[in-house]
Amino acid sequence: MKIPRNKIEISFLAVMIVVALGVAFFWRPTDSTQEDTPAPAAEETVVREATQDINTVGMAENKSIYSEDDPQSLVYFYVTVQRGDAGSDTDHSFAQVNSAVRFAEDSHVDNDILARAIVQVGDANGPQPGMLGYNATDSNATIRVRGNSSSVRPQKSYKLDLDDSAGLWRGQSNIALNKHNFDATRLRNKLYFDLLRPVENISSLRTQFVRLYIKDETAGETTFTDYGLFTQAEVPSKKYLANHGLDSEGYLYKAISFNFEMSDALKNFDDPDFNQAAFDQVLSCKGRQDNQKLIDLVNLIADRSVDINEIVGDYIDRENYLTWLAYNILMGNNDTTVQNFYLYSPLNSQKWFFIPWDGDNCLHWQEDELEGLTGNYGSWEHGVANYWGVLLHQRFLKDEANRAELAAKVDELYETINRDSVNALAQQYDEVVRPYALSMPDFYYLGNTARERDTILAGLGEQVELAYQQFYDSLHELMPFFMYQPVQEGDTIRFQWEDAYDFDNQSITYRLRVAATPDFTSPVVDVSGLDSTEYSVPLTQLRGRIWYYEVTAVTRDGRTAPAMNKIQVNDLYYPGVDRTEVAA
Repeated sequence: MKIPRNKIEISFLAVMIVVALGVAFFWRPTDSTQEDTPAPAAEETVVREATQDINTVGMAENKSIYSEDDPQSLVYFYVTVQRGDAGSDTDHSFAQVNSAVRFAEDSHVDNDILARAIVQVGDANGPQPGMLGYNATDSNATIRVRGNSSSVRPQKSYKLDLDDSAGLWRGQSNIALNKHNFDATRLRNKLYFDLLRPVENISSLRTQFVRLYIKDETAGETTFTDYGLFTQAEVPSKKYLANHGLDSEGYLYKAISFNFEMSDALKNFDDPDFNQAAFDQVLSCKGRQDNQKLIDLVNLIADRSVDINEIVGDYIDRENYLTWLAYNILMGNNDTTVQNFYLYSPLNSQKWFFIPWDGDNCLHWQEDELEGLTGNYGSWEHGVANYWGVLLHQRFLKDEANRAELAAKVDELYETINRDSVNALAQQYDEVVRPYALSMPDFYYLGNTARERDTILAGLGEQVELAYQQFYDSLHELMPFFMYQPVQEGDTIRFQWEDAYDFDNQSITYRLRVAATPDFTSPVVDVSGLDSTEYSVPLTQLRGRIWYYEVTAVTRDGRTAPAMNKIQVNDLYYPGVDRTEVAA
């Protein structure tokens, strides 16, 4: 063996030895008797949540919005009314503001008269530091009368619209102060929305009892006058949507007189034939200025070839719709067929949702009976029959499975909203309300004695029980229908009406009466057993005057249903009756 003679050769030999040893160490023979080397462990799999379809998102309200509410508290508002700049739309006195009538001939009238106002919030001692408007010396809002039928009452409800520079009160700039003239308890509206707050699949409103003081500088007043107790109710708006965790860029409409059917008023804003005044009689747009999405929904509902369960499912959120319908039925809030609700749809979703509005007429039958008003209501105005005149609801309720699902939802709500829970909450709220309802100025206009009010208050829970029973009764009742205006054809007058509908599928006949008075004391036509939905009367019998007519549907087992028409004559309502004038 040759011996290395220098450092380079010695270093090279050392490197070769190391390489050889490394190969020997890492090399293994391929003999099958050797143990296989374990495969490297697989990387840990990351589990990701499945991508959610926007159209499967329900009414995802952020319920924490209610966490800071104190239902038994009282907030003090101090409002100084001032005349706006000369020639502006607020150049009005407070007397002129209060003169605005927003309801005539049973319909809404767009008649807003505004003035300027300084709005401040405080306590019983006056405006307080750190609260809205404390240092304000110039007006920071407008004021107008709000409400429909209540606008003709001596005590008004008001809307305060804060300027952008005024800031917000509890995240709100549109402050509705409701007097609730037709509610002897003065707490129904708050009860209605507070019971709804924990219910899933639907959004409620924040409410607050308010003591309102007004200083009318347009009349030279220098001190605040006590206007008594009000209930502040949050107004659905873009700010409302944002505050409740909903899409503030979405679509939002307030129903004025909307029956989910197409009309000449329902056009898009860019349509050359769009008429804003006509549209405002049907809906008030509070969100995105684009009506096409709503028009598409209305056309779907009208298309009988489209399954209603595709519409209430794919386009109207089913859980929200069932909850809205069941809650209003259980709370006896029957004035919710064409008004007193909002429609909301997120911008990029095809789903529509109902948002309730105005609950001061809930649980009302006992008070109506005490005040002699039960005759104002038709026998159909309860349970599912109450909604039969709206095409959307009628199509949905004709499906037996849908009625069963609605009944299940009513039962679910009834577990927590019943006689005991309603009475308990009403008594809680009465501790706040009672001192003001039974003192001036509210006691003067209460419309009931203190004892009558106590009776009404104590009976609110029983009204839930009544509403629950009426709902189940309505599932076996004959559904009502509409009568059309009679048509003159030659020497006859032809009376026409819709088909009645029976869930039990019994045969139906009709009785027609025509008289010179709406009480039908001496009918000139009284014919029964009709098996068609029209009947002609000789013109000679009806010539030259106003006539009143009614049609009653009758099943084989004797169940009856009136028409859903209703008229008012000399301040009296006549449910199931209409009128026509026949030329001489």
